[in-house]
Amino acid sequence: MRLSHYLLILTLFGAYGLFAQQSVFPVTLSNPMDFDSIIETEPNFIWQTNITAVQSDPRYSQRYVLCELEEKQLKGEAIAVNTPILVLEDYQNTMYSYSSTTTPLEKGHTYVWQVSILFNSLIVDQSEPYQFTILKPEDPLPIFYPVAFKNDGQMFSIVDDQIGLLTDETGNLDLEVKLSKAGKIVKTVYLNELINGEEKTEQVSEYQGVKRFFTLKLKDLDLEKGVYKASWMLKNKKQYTFNFTVDK
Repeated sequence: MRLSHYLLILTLFGAYGLFAQQSVFPVTLSNPMDFDSIIETEPNFIWQTNITAVQSDPRYSQRYVLCELEEKQLKGEAIAVNTPILVLEDYQNTMYSYSSTTTPLEKGHTYVWQVSILFNSLIVDQSEPYQFTILKPEDPLPIFYPVAFKNDGQMFSIVDDQIGLLTDETGNLDLEVKLSKAGKIVKTVYLNELINGEEKTEQVSEYQGVKRFFTLKLKDLDLEKGVYKASWMLKNKKQYTFNFTVDK
């Protein structure tokens, strides 16, 4: 093999090694998570990377991008072609609190965000693009109680004839709930899941997001006055139970 071929191989290997050395800052987004449904119009964006190394080497920088996701549009496509709502260049932190002084985020809209690491203005690492939706319910939101698997006797409040539940369980969930009074099952009902601001009524939910919101509708159940226990079998034999009082 000629000397020139050796030099070419060494040059290519050296370039590859340099690029590999640069790509040491994986970025992970943590809030809002992918497919989150949130209530806040000024959310806190949080991610993880080696920010100390980025801050100590002026050749490295961070870029944060936020844009709106159009209907039937892929997340990557939105980041690539949509006009950004906000771009933060050379950002030196791993959290950003959205401010009302920037373009307001709207209820019922879906957004995509991504964070990239640049070396001399070239992208060497970047997170997956994550999408989230700001809820816009037609009815007043109930109080959303986090799911717990121990019934401690707490009474959940009824707001606008419904009870709100919150869980981070992923995958398919059976939405059947059994209502008992004085130890006897009196009703079997199904929860509604809030997805992208809309309530979905299904016997089994296949939504894959996190921070999932559910409502238990009581208006048309004709429940008598008294104390009730609700039992919701999630999956893997986990049963979530809670209590509520009907007083009218």
